[in-house]
Amino acid sequence: MKLGWQNWFQEKRFAARWQQAKAAAQSTPMAGYYDALLPTDNLLEDTPLIALDFESDGLAEDAQLLEAGWVAVDGGAVKLGSARRLRIRAGNKLQGSAVVIHRITDDAAAEGQSERDVLETLLADLKGSAILAHAAIIEQAFLNAACLRCFGAPFVGRFICTMQLEDRWFPKERTADGLRLGKLRAQYGLPYYRAHDGLTDAMACAELFLAQCARRRTENLMMEDVLMRG
Repeated sequence: MKLGWQNWFQEKRFAARWQQAKAAAQSTPMAGYYDALLPTDNLLEDTPLIALDFESDGLAEDAQLLEAGWVAVDGGAVKLGSARRLRIRAGNKLQGSAVVIHRITDDAAAEGQSERDVLETLLADLKGSAILAHAAIIEQAFLNAACLRCFGAPFVGRFICTMQLEDRWFPKERTADGLRLGKLRAQYGLPYYRAHDGLTDAMACAELFLAQCARRRTENLMMEDVLMRG
């Protein structure tokens, strides 16, 4: 399938970043992840997806990651048997304002696994898959920063952003919080889930994505149709 010129330039940039990251990741635990570059001309229904969410001690790129939750989406269904929630051990005392949001205390954070171990487990599942997230630029930045910290190599991957897709596919006047995950789920008639739990938010994002695709009513959606832009 021939790419549009905008997608062609984006893919050229992506390929260059991928090759640079792959070279940097040699002799690190990330090397296996870079063995499988997911093409963009696959049908979406044939493409493995991983819905991912991090809980963190703030939103800065260098914030401590406290939890990772992820679940596979395959064949238009959320695969509950693949669901993982791993707590990440914090190196510093947590910010009180963030604890109120994610409800992970210092004691709970101290019992988590090392960030490196969690990343190695996550990378094994991400290999050959596209990454689905709400406001995916945040997960992208967290994952990249964590890989640089632990392995000295950047993370480059295919991301799908449900927030961006909603605005791109179904543009309309919205309130300031109109693209929040919970608000969008309500508009699709999806059930309420309590936010700020890594696995619950990943599952909530996966369900929203399937609802968006059903509403789009486009046959033979391709990977390039849903990838995050910019």
